[in-house]
Amino acid sequence: MKKKQTLVIFGLLLATTLIMVAGCSSYPTKFGILHGGHIDREHGKPMEGGYYSDFDPEAATLEVTPLEDTNPVQTQHVLIATVKDAQGNPLNGRRVEWMISEGSVGSIVEVDESGWYNTRGYKVNNKYAVSHTNYGDHVLTRGNNDPSDDVILKKGQTWVTITSPIEGDTHVIAYAPAIFNWEKHKVFAVKHWNDATWEWPPDATNPIGTTHDMQVKVMQYSDGTPLPGVIVNFKIVSGPDAMFEPSKKKAVSVKTDAMGLAKVKLAQASPVEGQNVIEMEIIREQCGECNPPMRLAVGKMTKTWVGPRIGIKKTAPAKAGVGEVFAYDITVNNPGKAVATNVMVVDVLPDGIAYVSSAPAASVAGQKLQWSLGSLAKQQSKAISVKVKATKTGRFENCADVTADNNLKARACAATVVTAPNLALTKTGPTEVLICEPITYTVTVTNNGDGPAVNVKVSDKLPDGLKTTDGQTSVMVNAGTLQPGQSKNATYKVMASKKGTYNNTAVATGDGGLKAEATHKVIVKEPVLVLTKTGPAERYVNRNATYEITITNKGDGDARNATMTDTIPSGMTFVSATDGGTFANGKVSWNLGTLAPNATKKVSLTLKADQIGNMTNRVTAEALCVDAQAETSTKITGIAAILLEVVDLEDPIEVGTNETYVITVTNQGSAQDTGIKVVCILPAELDYISSGGPTTATVAGKVVTFAPLANLDPKAKATYRLVVKGNAPGDVRFKVELNSDQMTSPVNETESTHVYE
Repeated sequence: MKKKQTLVIFGLLLATTLIMVAGCSSYPTKFGILHGGHIDREHGKPMEGGYYSDFDPEAATLEVTPLEDTNPVQTQHVLIATVKDAQGNPLNGRRVEWMISEGSVGSIVEVDESGWYNTRGYKVNNKYAVSHTNYGDHVLTRGNNDPSDDVILKKGQTWVTITSPIEGDTHVIAYAPAIFNWEKHKVFAVKHWNDATWEWPPDATNPIGTTHDMQVKVMQYSDGTPLPGVIVNFKIVSGPDAMFEPSKKKAVSVKTDAMGLAKVKLAQASPVEGQNVIEMEIIREQCGECNPPMRLAVGKMTKTWVGPRIGIKKTAPAKAGVGEVFAYDITVNNPGKAVATNVMVVDVLPDGIAYVSSAPAASVAGQKLQWSLGSLAKQQSKAISVKVKATKTGRFENCADVTADNNLKARACAATVVTAPNLALTKTGPTEVLICEPITYTVTVTNNGDGPAVNVKVSDKLPDGLKTTDGQTSVMVNAGTLQPGQSKNATYKVMASKKGTYNNTAVATGDGGLKAEATHKVIVKEPVLVLTKTGPAERYVNRNATYEITITNKGDGDARNATMTDTIPSGMTFVSATDGGTFANGKVSWNLGTLAPNATKKVSLTLKADQIGNMTNRVTAEALCVDAQAETSTKITGIAAILLEVVDLEDPIEVGTNETYVITVTNQGSAQDTGIKVVCILPAELDYISSGGPTTATVAGKVVTFAPLANLDPKAKATYRLVVKGNAPGDVRFKVELNSDQMTSPVNETESTHVYE
């Protein structure tokens, strides 16, 4: 229970502390609690110590814009304040106090009231208001549909709006209490209010050589009535030489008349194109000697002077043939912004170019052509087409001149080269190929003359033994029209059906008897590979066999990229190969490079015989356009090697007891043994009792013969048993004789046994 009471008391103390902090704090960003709700009017600095210490060391400077401006009466003006740190970064949540000094006209209309509780702004009266810098960007609209007059507010800024119904000055003091430095926490701004508005003359464009009337209208803003007696200063600040009439000066001062108008006349010193910039200043004289004249506004307008221009363009074909009719195209244009008058075009044809006709018709005097085009409106153009004929070869440059009033003139020229055609033909291809390779021909026909070659064709009739890849015996190429210096080429492939030397000629022709020829020679060769392979006819199993391989090029062409591959038969194992032969995946390969005609290459290959049988070993050779193969066979055999072993199990034995002989036949060879016969010969002291083995035995007196064993595989064994009884004492000899189909003489083995009484 005591612990619970302690927790309750602690909670009450904590709540009381939070309420005291929230209620007593006088600097919301540092000490306030940010909640939504009503406006909490608080002090500019924290209680006890706020005036004696730098309680907000981040706040360093205060900026206000604009510091000075002029507005019509009855309008609203926005002042923006920004609190920044020492690095110039805007700070949010900082208090700004707005004050209108005594003796000023105007009032505070509204202030930035965004924020929560202690950071929410408020207006105390028409001369004093408080706001706090924003935490984010905002847009302050004037409540109309014109976004251009919106006020954009950034983080760390706040605002106040002032107005005045009467003329005079509003002096505003902005104060940021968070800034410790007294010289930086205040900013002074002034707003001049005038009951005046004005209309500037718009930008204008005039023809050169004319004058321009311009006026400035000044009115009362409150009711729109004219303001007479207001001084308007006009000044030409840039552009071509100009003046105000009748004073002939570049700067004049004019007072507004009863209609509130100040009028001047602008004129050029000489008619040239360009732009004059005129600055204007409205000055209002104040009543009393202590009030100097006030500048209400400054404006600017641009006067553009435009005039006519003249241009000409002439085109002609770059080339033409003798006797050919071609056209000169002439275009006259006025790219200016005024009418060009009395436009005249003159074209004098050079010698070698004869006039045929023109549209519109020209006034002709020998080689001189002339057209009177009258007036050309601004941006207007007129075309002239002249047909002429070349009478000789050469380069002819023809120029046309255009003139117009205001000393306008221009010239355009065009050149035409009159030439004659001349054909040249080349034919290229390989000088030597193999019979399987395509022969690639390239024919190039060129017009080396100075005129176009028309209807140019190239034909190539192939000799016997050559055909195109699609089986044709001739080739036709249509080159069309070749301009001077122009070339066209064609590439085609043919194949030879037999070796030999081939000469064939291509012919180029064109209109007007044009002709050119080109011949090409190619030799077609053929490689012929002869491949032989030798090796042992017979080898025993598990022994090596070496094979000799010889390859020869019996043809007249190189055997390029020659290779040999020997496929090792199953039952044999690769041992080694000469001359860089490599073994992989059951094959031995040799890269032989190029075998020239009559060249020979020999290699050898050694294999091990792994099993009995007839092994056929094949080798193939390949090169570009040719292949060959060869093979040889080797008989792999084995050998039977029989081991005979005889042991007695009971030696010595007593007369009347039995002895057992164990006979073991082992094939130690590599081949199967067949027809194996075992014959046992008993001495007189021993009598036959019984026998056993892989075959049955027959007994004839003292000779025991086992039936032949059909076969005995390599490493296999056959065991025979013979039981005998001793009938008399003695040191006896038990004999065994072994024979087989593979043996040329029998094998004999004896075993001694001692018989005692």
